[in-house]
Amino acid sequence: MASLAAILTVAGLATAASVAAQRSVLPDTLDIGRAVQIALVESPMLRVTQAQADQAGATRLAAWGAFLPRAGGSMSLGRNTSTVSSYVAEEGPTERLPERLSYTSQSASQGFRVDFTLLEGGRRFADLRQASLGVRAAQRRLDDQQLQVVAAVRREFLGALRRQELLALTRSQISDRELELEIAQRRYEIAAVERIDVLAAESQFLNARIRLITEQNQLLVGLRQLAVSMGLPPEAGDGLVLASDEGMPAGVPDIDFIVQAAVTSDPEVAALEADRSAAAAGLWAARTTYLPTISAGVSWGRSEQFGPEASFWQFRPGDTGQRFDISVSWNIFNGFIRERENAQASAARRQAEEELRLRRLEIEGDIRRYGSEIQQLAQILELLERDYEISRERLEMEQERYRNGTGSFLALQQAVQAAQNAEISVIQRRYDHLIAWSNLAEYMGGGPSS
Repeated sequence: MASLAAILTVAGLATAASVAAQRSVLPDTLDIGRAVQIALVESPMLRVTQAQADQAGATRLAAWGAFLPRAGGSMSLGRNTSTVSSYVAEEGPTERLPERLSYTSQSASQGFRVDFTLLEGGRRFADLRQASLGVRAAQRRLDDQQLQVVAAVRREFLGALRRQELLALTRSQISDRELELEIAQRRYEIAAVERIDVLAAESQFLNARIRLITEQNQLLVGLRQLAVSMGLPPEAGDGLVLASDEGMPAGVPDIDFIVQAAVTSDPEVAALEADRSAAAAGLWAARTTYLPTISAGVSWGRSEQFGPEASFWQFRPGDTGQRFDISVSWNIFNGFIRERENAQASAARRQAEEELRLRRLEIEGDIRRYGSEIQQLAQILELLERDYEISRERLEMEQERYRNGTGSFLALQQAVQAAQNAEISVIQRRYDHLIAWSNLAEYMGGGPSS
C-alpha cells in the first residue's frame, strides 16, 4: 500500500512538472493572436499533416530517381573443400575408391553493373507527375489544416471569453443582490416591509451565488478546451485570463465575392484539384502497363580460381570480363491484373472529380449560411442592445422607488430579472456574431481578431 502511494506521488509530481512546463508557454493574459501563434507551433494535427507532406516529398524524390541508372557492385571470396569416395565408370556400376580423395579450390570475384531503363511506355513520367501533384496536394492540405486550427482556436477562445464575461457579470450581480438584501433588511427593521421581502432578497442572493459556481466551472471547461485546441494539456488553461475582443466587425460581408474567391482558391479545393490531376496521371500510368519495357545494362567483372596453396584473401583476380546487353519485355497477359488496375485508376479519377465538386458545393453552402447568420445576428443584436438600455433604465427607476418606499419588492425583482436576461442575451448574441464572423474568416484568409 505504501509503494502504491509512492508511485502515485511520483506520477503526480511528474504530471505537475509537465503541466508547469506547458503552462510556461502561456502568458498570464492571453489574447487571440497569441493563442493562434501557440497553436500553429504546438498543434498535433499540424505536425501530423507536416509529416504527411514530408512523406509526399520523399515519394517525389523516388519518382525522380526512376530516371537515373541503377548501379551496384559485388565482391565474393570462396573456399570449397570436397571429398570423393566413389565414381561412375564408363561402363558398369558405380565403383568405390580404395580411399577417399580430397581436393580444395578457392575463388575470388568482383563486379560492377549499371542498368538503365530506356523505355517504359511513359510510366515514369506519369509516376513523376502523380508524385509532384501529391506533394502539391499535401502542401495545400497543410495550408488548409492551418486554417482549421486557427478557426478552432478562435471559436474556443471566443467561447471561453464569453464565459469569462458572463462570470464577471454574475459577480457584479452578486454585489447588486447583496445590496438589495441589505436594503430589505434595514427596511424590515423599521417595519417598512414584511419579512417576505427579506426572504425573497436572500433567495435572489443565494441563486446568484449558485450561478457564480456554475459560471466558474463552465469557464474552467472552456479554458481547458482552448488549451487543447492550442495543442497543450487541458490543465494549461487553469487560471488563464483572456484579453477582451477589440470590438465588433463592421459592415456586411460580400457573400458572392467570398464564394467566388473561395471555390477557386480555398486550400482544400486546391488540394482536391491536385488529387484530381494526380488521379488522371495515375490512370495514364496504369495504361502504360500495356506497353513494352526496354532496358540496357553494362557490367564489368573479374574473377579467378586458385588452388589450396594460395591465400584466401585475393583482391586482384586476374580474369576480366565486360558485358553489354539490351532486353525487351512485354507482358502480353497477366490474368486481367492490368484491367483491374486501369478500372481502379479510372474510378479513382471519377471519385476525385466528384469530391472536388462536392467540396465546392459545401463551401458555397457554408459561406452563404454564415453570411445569413451574420446579417440576422447583427439585426437581433441591435434590438437587444436597445432592450437592454430600456431594462437598465427601468431597473434604476424601480430601485429608486424601492429605496423611497413607493415601490414593491416584486416589481423590483421583475425589473432585476428583465435586466439580467437582457444583458445575458446581449453578451450571448454578441459572441454568436463574433463566432459567425470567425467561421466565415476561414474562407476569407483572415477576419476579426486575426
